[in-house]
This record gives sequence, C-alpha cells and structure tokens, in this order.
Amino acid sequence: MLGFLITLAYASSVLAVANNESWIVPNWSEPPKYQPGSLFWMTNQYNKCPVLYRTQLEISDKSIQYAGFRIEFKKYVYIYVNGELIASHISEGSGFADVDIKHSIKPGRNSLVISTTEDGFSLKGIVKYVDKTEYFSSNPDRWKVQKFPPLTMISYEPCMNPDFDDNGWYSTKQIGQGLTNFSETDLQSSLSTLSDKYMEKLAEDAKWRLKMLADKGIAIVDWEAYGWAGTERLPQWIISKAKQTLNGNYEGEKLALIAESLAKYVKLEDDLTNIDNHITGLGILKSTNEEIELFKETLSVLKDRADRMKNAIQSDDHEQAILLAKDAQDQIAKIKSKRVINDLCSCLDNKFGWFDTGVLLGNDISKWGLRIESPHNALASPLSPAVLITAMDNELSILGWGSLEPIKVYNKPINTGPICAWVVINGKVTSLKPSDDGVVYDRSIHGNMSENWILLVNNLSSGGDLPLELVFINAPEKIIFISGEKGTDQVKISFKDKGSKLFMLRPLKEWRGLLYQAQVLNSIPLNEREAKRYIDQCRLWSRALMKYPVTFSEVFIRDPQDKNAIRCVDIYNYQEFKDEWKTEPITIAPLPPLATYGLMKKYPGLEVISDAKNLGSRGIWGDEIAVVGNNYIEYRVPIDPIKRFGGFTSFCFGGTDIGEPGSITEIDTVKRTGSNSFRPQHNQTGERAMKTLDWCWERGLQNMFNTDEKWVPDVCEHFRTLARQCKDYPPDAVAYDLLNEPETREPEPYNALMRKITSAIREEDKTHLIYIEVFPPWGPSASPFPKSAFENLEPTGDELTCYSFHDYEFRLPNRWPNEDHDIRDILERWIPAFKFGIDSQRPIHLGEFGGFEQTDQDVFENRCAITMMMDHFKIFDQFGWHWHYYSNRGTVRVLEDGSLQDSYVQKATARYFNKGTFNINH
Repeated sequence: MLGFLITLAYASSVLAVANNESWIVPNWSEPPKYQPGSLFWMTNQYNKCPVLYRTQLEISDKSIQYAGFRIEFKKYVYIYVNGELIASHISEGSGFADVDIKHSIKPGRNSLVISTTEDGFSLKGIVKYVDKTEYFSSNPDRWKVQKFPPLTMISYEPCMNPDFDDNGWYSTKQIGQGLTNFSETDLQSSLSTLSDKYMEKLAEDAKWRLKMLADKGIAIVDWEAYGWAGTERLPQWIISKAKQTLNGNYEGEKLALIAESLAKYVKLEDDLTNIDNHITGLGILKSTNEEIELFKETLSVLKDRADRMKNAIQSDDHEQAILLAKDAQDQIAKIKSKRVINDLCSCLDNKFGWFDTGVLLGNDISKWGLRIESPHNALASPLSPAVLITAMDNELSILGWGSLEPIKVYNKPINTGPICAWVVINGKVTSLKPSDDGVVYDRSIHGNMSENWILLVNNLSSGGDLPLELVFINAPEKIIFISGEKGTDQVKISFKDKGSKLFMLRPLKEWRGLLYQAQVLNSIPLNEREAKRYIDQCRLWSRALMKYPVTFSEVFIRDPQDKNAIRCVDIYNYQEFKDEWKTEPITIAPLPPLATYGLMKKYPGLEVISDAKNLGSRGIWGDEIAVVGNNYIEYRVPIDPIKRFGGFTSFCFGGTDIGEPGSITEIDTVKRTGSNSFRPQHNQTGERAMKTLDWCWERGLQNMFNTDEKWVPDVCEHFRTLARQCKDYPPDAVAYDLLNEPETREPEPYNALMRKITSAIREEDKTHLIYIEVFPPWGPSASPFPKSAFENLEPTGDELTCYSFHDYEFRLPNRWPNEDHDIRDILERWIPAFKFGIDSQRPIHLGEFGGFEQTDQDVFENRCAITMMMDHFKIFDQFGWHWHYYSNRGTVRVLEDGSLQDSYVQKATARYFNKGTFNINH
C-alpha cells in the first residue's frame, strides 16, 4: 500500500440531519476475562483489552470515485483494512472521525476491523463507483466482535485476513441510534479532502523515488532500494523520463504511477539480466537440465514482459506497465521458491565478494584528490579500476594535482603534477614534455596517435602521485599542461566533437622499486625495454576497457567436498566500445578485490577454480587476478562455521529490567520478527539472569549476556560465574559479549583483559560463543585513537569468538536513501571491518546499530525505516555478519486500546527473515 495514516476528526457539530444509524455494542452477557499484561519491567500494569469489531466488504473491480465512512465512537478508535492500520483517533469523550478507505481496499473481499471500546460505535459508509453507489453501516447483522488479551499485537491476528472465518466470534447488538447529524454530502466533501491529503503524500513519495532514480540510479520498489554504479549504467530514456516527470506538472496519483512503473522497469531489467546470467552459471556449476530449463522458460517470459512494459511506459500506460511488472515478479518468485538466488550485483555468504563502491579498486577520482570541472557524465563501475567519462563539451579539464599531498619526497622541490606524457606515435611509445605554452600533444603537430591511450606521468621521486592513464574512445585533438605552484595543476584535453568518451585509471599500483619506477617513467627519451612492464600494463587496460564490466551475477552452490564452503561463479556483463583505432578488445573476468586480498593473506579454503592469470597489482588488495578471454570466473569461498545470530539489544541495567513477566512479552516480540537472538544488557548473574536465559531458549532464542564493566567489581569473576551456570546449555542457547563499549580503557591493557576474560570463561565453558568489541567501539574509524578501531584489536586466538563493533553513524533520516547518503556510504565506512574479518579469519558482529528511535523520526510512521533496515540486511547477508539492532525498547508501543504495535523496524526485520536467506548455508 502506498498510503499513509490520516484521520479527519470532528466534534459533535453542525451537520445536516439525515437517517440515523445503529449504535452497536458486543452481544455478550459475560465478556471474556484476561489476566493483566506485563511489558519490560512493568508487571501486571496493562489491564485494557482490545475489543475488535469485524466485517467484510466486497469491492467491485470498477473504478471508484470515493470510498470511506463516518464513525462515531467513545474515547478512541483504530481502523484496520486488510491488516493495515490506516487511521486512528483519540477523543476526550465521544468523537466523530471520517476515514478514507479508497486507497486501501482492493477488488474482491476486504476485511474492515475497528478497535474501540466496549461502548461500541455507529458507522455509515459509502463506496461510490462510476455507475452506482453502495452503502455499508453499523447494522448489527453484518458485524462480529471479539475481545483479546492486553498487549495483543492485533495487526498479526488471523482476523485481519479477508477470508478469516469469524463465526466463532460474538455477535453485536443495537442499543440505540448514532450519527444523528449525518450528511452524505458532508461526508463526500470530507473524503475528498482526505483523498487530496493522501495524494499530496503520494506525490512527495513519488518525487523522492524519481529523484533517487534520476540522481543516483537507485530504484525503490516496495520500500526496498536497488542500485548499482549510479545512473549512467541505466537506459538513458529511463533517466530522461524521471527528470521530465520531476520537472512536469503532474499530480499525486499520476506521479506515483510513473515512479512505480519506472522503478519496477529498472528492477525487471536487472532481474532479466540476472536470470540470463544464472543460466550460464548453473551450466558451469553442472546444475540439472530441469533447473536450467526452468530458468530459460522464465527468461523468455521476462523478455516479453520487459518489452511490453517499455512500450506501455513510453505510451504513458503506466497502470498496464505495473501489471506487467507484477506478472514478471510472480514468475521470478516461482524460481526463488525452488532455489535461493542472488539478485543482480549481490552476493550471499561471500565476505570476499563485490559491493557497490569503487573505493577498493580506486576509480573514484575525488579520492585521488583530483576533480573534473568541465560538464561531463561519469560511470564508475565497482568492477573496474577505471571510470568512464563523457565530455559534454569539446574540452575536458582535470584539476587538483597542486593540492595533492606528496607521497614520498626524495628530491626537492616538491612537484606533484604530471611532468610528461607517454603517447604512442608512429607505433612507438614516446615520452613528450610540455612546450613553453604547455602543449604536450597536438594532433596537428605530432600526428595521429597510433594507439588509444596515453599515460600522464608524475615524478614519484619529487612527491608526484601514481601515473594516470587515459584510454580514449574518441581521439583527442590537443592535450595541455597548465602549471601551478607545485608543477602541473591542470590538464586540458580538447576533442573535435562534443560527447567524446575516455576512461581514466591508475594502472600502476606497484609500490616496490619506487625510485626505479620514477627513473624509468621520467626518462626522455623513453627506454622501451626498461619500461616494458609499465607499457604492457597500459596496453592491457587499453584493450580490456573496450569491454567495460558494468554488472555481474553471482551463482552459487554448496561445495560438494566442503560443507563449510560454497562454489561461486561471477558472470559479468559488459558495456562494449569501438574506438577510433579499432582496438581489439579483450574480455577479462576479474576476481573481487577482497578475494585477491584473502588470497594474499592465505585465507584457508579460499581458492580460484578457473584458469586465471595474474595481470598486475592492486596495491594493498593483492594482485589483479582474472580470467582472460571469458566472461566468468569460478572460485571457492569458505563460510564461517559459526551459525549466525541476529536480533535485538535492550538496555536492561535497571535492577528489575530482566527476570520479570514483562521480559517474556519483550522476548516474544523479538521472536515474532523471526530473530534468533536477544541481547539484554545487564550486569546480573543470579536468578533473574537465568530466568531470562530460560525464557529465551524456550522460544528458540539465543541469550547474549552483555556487561558494563564500570559497575562490576571483578569482570573476570563475573563471566566465570555465568560460564559455570551456562556450560551445560545447548550451543545455540548462550553467548557472552564481554564488555559493552569499553571507551575508558587503553588498547594494550584492554587486549590483555580480553584474553584474561576469555580464559576465565573457557575454564568453565568451552561450548558457547564469545563476542569481543573493538576499541574504541563506535565505528570502524572511531576517535580518539588515530588508528581505526579494528587496528587496535588483537584477536585472542579463541576459535569460538566473533569480533564486534557498534555504529550509529547512519540513523533514520526523513528519507533513505537521500541526496547525501545511501548504502554505498555505509559500505565504504565499513571497509575496515570487512578487512578485519579476513585478517582475523573470524566473523564480525555489529552489536549495536540503528537507534532510529532516538532521532526525530517516528519509526511507527516513517516507512524509510524499512528501506534503511533492508540495506543493512543486504550487507549482513553478504559478509555473514551477526547483528543486533538497538532501540532502547522503542520498537514496540502500547496503543490506547491496550494492543501492542510494532514499528517499521520490526516489520522490516520480519520481512527480511521471511526471505529465507539468513543462515541458508549453515
């Protein structure tokens, strides 16, 4: 449902008199009785029982002009349509409310559930079709009623299902008249106002979605964000349509239809590519013919739906486009019901896999310290060290060398900018220095370039940065160096035509032999024999970039020879180019940089299965390993043997915050999401602690003990006591998170303490998991220490230990993703954590994140909580992380009717676990 909660309330007032409606109440002599409810530390403090009144609405598939009702009630009312809370109102005494249901009902049977007091209500409703009007009311013959225990989470009750059989419920009876001042004309006017407000919100949502698509290439479908590599990889007609719509004069419903159809088309195109790639990957992994045929049949359907959907969008028939998208997703769901598959450009249980940032391969120009000020478009694929630039004018200016920090100065004065350029002229690699007017290359003087690349060479011995290679699709007319205080600060490249394209990359990331490299690169004339290794590297990329990898699919199976490994095939899709030199392209299928790093670190079980070659250096990430001449690479990925745990953290340092009946309610809310762990923070070792552990385990939840050392006299003895009591519990029942946010210690004594506590636990308990937090605990690059938090942590060597950190850098904003931040920023921030997981060969645990409830956003109203949570879950799934969301007990709230409502954080968590990807390979 695209809608939002809205209610227009009235006091008893000036309304035209019409027919009265029945005032109905439950028809019971003795209402059901329930024990008081308990929540958190509040024992037996919740006495109010939700009373639900239920009916069904049969809705035609004809166009609806308006639909809704006016209700008179006492004190409060909550309105549910098909399980969605769509309106609520609280009043001092009696109150009226008008409720728009047009955007919540659907053709066929619908459930309408009203939660209010036992004092009942009176209702008059209208569904106005183009050709007829239908009415519904508080006639007791069509309503049933039931009372529920306090703190029931009624939105999940079976009665919300339109097909629920409520014959076992109580009947209702009329006790008088209500709505004594009802006017259908007034109701129609009110519903129109409500619908307008709904449309305003719909337009806001649509504009946000269109902006994310146009500016970032992120398609938001059903509050989940799908993006990869930015806008330039997407069909330009999609981006143009999104921009035109944003600049046009469209109203809410039209805007929503366009945003929905464009986002779903982008998703469908990605799904189509992904299914096609899976056919290749399943063949390589020797899947069954039956399974491959199923994918082929689905691919045929998706191609048809995508073609028809494109035509529908371009014909402005967005409703038809959305129907086609739904049919396509139904086809994909059939495959996913039989086999877990990755989405396009995503990985599951592969901590060595690709992710959506070019930082590891160094294709982010801003990270080099350079910038392009000329109008241009950029496509920086995370799969390549190169960025593709399209110059919108005839000239492209690259600036910023003068502001670079020198990498290492052997010769002074410092010279950070390019001093010459390698250009292939008449078949010979020639080193050209700038003339007095800064011209390095002039086509009218030097003649045509023989090959499609040049290398801008810096003086490494004077602090210059790594050389920059330019690989041209369109030949340059002139290249000029413009000097600054530290040598060349700007390079201008002129083209004959607008829209010319070139790639930029830094191909030489080998830091050994720095002075030798500087000597060879700067020699004039160039010694080709000495420079061969560097020339070969430039020529490799001059050919490889003619098939620029843009997206990939990862197909995987469990390794038949190793239960703790999967076999992955990464199949690449390329954007192909024909340059003015007719350069012969080569296809390379690269290994992800974290995998090459893992090989360099000799990570056990990580292995390349394909016949791959070493093509050069990635600097700190190892060697450039790729299959040459094919579009896929197969490799084996080890999986952490420790089962993953995920759930919620609660601040429970009060004396009665655990071990009370309210703890059971809290534990049940965690279990309801599908989570398998609960992390109550407390310093207790006695009866309350053990009761809470037992309540968790009875419900299949791990209980993770977490202690704040500042309030514990002897933390080693504290955990020794817990370990002595817990040692006989099953392995999945217990875990120890040693110290919560140890910000008051220094790194060296902290590491020593972690070893000491671990030893104390292992003297008693050799079965259960230990989680050790980094120091400092907040984020991979936390202050006050100059090194990142993970660089301060020393692994203890314990085989049943995971390493943990907390991060609240990204909390819920008004919109997620937004202009400033998206999942790419989270991924980049967490690179130290990804690296440490490989270095230590242990799992990572995000012990606290989120805290959305501590922002000015309402997690019960802002659906972007779903979008943001699903982005987090994508990362956790890929890297095999354990996790606990922190809400300070704010993910559920008690409503006025005594029911319990979960937030969009809870709903997102339930959605995630329903996908079935958590622990799928354990």
